[in-house]
Amino acid sequence: MRCERCRGFIVPMHFCHEHTWEYDGWLCVNCGNVIDPLIETNRDVQAHGGVGPMTQRGMRPARGAVGSIHPLRVPRS
Repeated sequence: MRCERCRGFIVPMHFCHEHTWEYDGWLCVNCGNVIDPLIETNRDVQAHGGVGPMTQRGMRPARGAVGSIHPLRVPRS
């Protein structure tokens, strides 16, 4: 198989993290792109108009904004 992003070589991979989650997917050895069945399903649904972008539904701020650009100021004692 070829990577959709860079057309590089992808290999099957088993991903897991501290026994909290695990899944099987594919990893591109060139660019590091990860694809799994859930990602493919979500992209297919979105491509066919089933679900709009998350920014339209208020699930995520646009452009990855997470809050104020100013650092938190803590008064010194």
